[in-house]
Amino acid sequence: MIICKEDEILLKHIVSRNKFRFLMIISTSLLWIVIYLMRVNIGALLVDVNFLQDLGLQGKNAQQGLLMTVFLIVYSLANMVAIPVSNRLGPRRAILLGVLIAALAMMAGGWAASFAAILTVRVLLGVGNGIHFPNMSILVKRWFPPHERGLANSLYGVGGCIGMVIAFPLFSSINTRLGWEYSFIIPGLLALLVTLPLWLRWISDSPQDNPYISAAEAAYIHSYNQESGGDSDESEPSGLKYLLGNGSFWLLCLAYTAFLSSWWGLLTWMPQYLVEARHFDLQGTASNVTLAYIVSTIGILTGGRLVDRSSRRSRIAAMSLLVVAFATLGVAIVPSAFWAVIFMIVAVGINEFVYPAVWSLLQSLLTDRMMAAGSGTMSGVSNLLSALSPLAIGWLIQISGSYVLGLLFLVSMSALGAVSCMLLYRKGY
Repeated sequence: MIICKEDEILLKHIVSRNKFRFLMIISTSLLWIVIYLMRVNIGALLVDVNFLQDLGLQGKNAQQGLLMTVFLIVYSLANMVAIPVSNRLGPRRAILLGVLIAALAMMAGGWAASFAAILTVRVLLGVGNGIHFPNMSILVKRWFPPHERGLANSLYGVGGCIGMVIAFPLFSSINTRLGWEYSFIIPGLLALLVTLPLWLRWISDSPQDNPYISAAEAAYIHSYNQESGGDSDESEPSGLKYLLGNGSFWLLCLAYTAFLSSWWGLLTWMPQYLVEARHFDLQGTASNVTLAYIVSTIGILTGGRLVDRSSRRSRIAAMSLLVVAFATLGVAIVPSAFWAVIFMIVAVGINEFVYPAVWSLLQSLLTDRMMAAGSGTMSGVSNLLSALSPLAIGWLIQISGSYVLGLLFLVSMSALGAVSCMLLYRKGY
């Protein structure tokens, strides 16, 4: 289908008056905020004396760390194993299933009386989140024209950044006033509440089966997605074999691994780094880390707009990862504590530009039939590899006696991701 100049003017007029797709994606962002609250509640609990005493975890650092590690491993594997679930149920019902599993597990955690029970909760949370996440990319591909997908990806992705901003003060207050049990119960109840758009079908598999969207807006989305190859075609290749042989897909996986390595690596080790290496007190450290999270929300939204304005999205990702590499190097080597914090905030903020770029590239690279397999595989592989980032940094710090070597690991990962994006740029993406 070819869109002429007059048709394009008409479509732009239609879109200026029909914005339901943005209401849909914002509702997924609210859902993503709650998902992140469920994921990271354990961070606040590991500094809660009552929680540690009740579960016999005082002084057992390995078991404490296992609560986060087991979630990341199960979540990564569930992204891939649940691909048939997404294909069979469709994104709306698959997301609903994933959220319900996670919500019920969290509420059960409020009555847990042992380490094994909490560990089971974290396993089920990983399963639920793993079913949920790949379907977000399917919705963006179906609901947004290619030139709007950067913003769409950033609008739901920003929910994770917001969740990180509010998580620690929220859970600290809950633990102090109500008890640690409610750090499981309250997020579980909130998760059930934010499934309302799914039950009401505000969020549906595609614009064509949504009862609320106008015919004009649905036609606008369909016209662009049909032109860009967004509709399924039985003749198109599908399956894991196709992904395994697609070099561009694996370059994207490498870029996403680089993004996640900095996300997990910086945000895991920066609090300790600021206290031990830069001699900030706990209050100053908490303020600086919170500021970094706030800047990340600005970064992901800014990155989304830039991606939509660029004809070559890989260029945005490559330049962003290079900036992250140099900023992380600055964190490691500058003598001033003040400038170390500035470089840290820049690294965290600019790293978020990569998120909408990478997912928009995937949505352009793969057909609709391949999106469940592609999203699940990229998210699963990249999360599994990047989950090793905090461990690698800790090992390098331990053998060198300095944080510099650990930070240089992140520099190398960002540089490697930038190279993968440059190769994608040469391929025309």
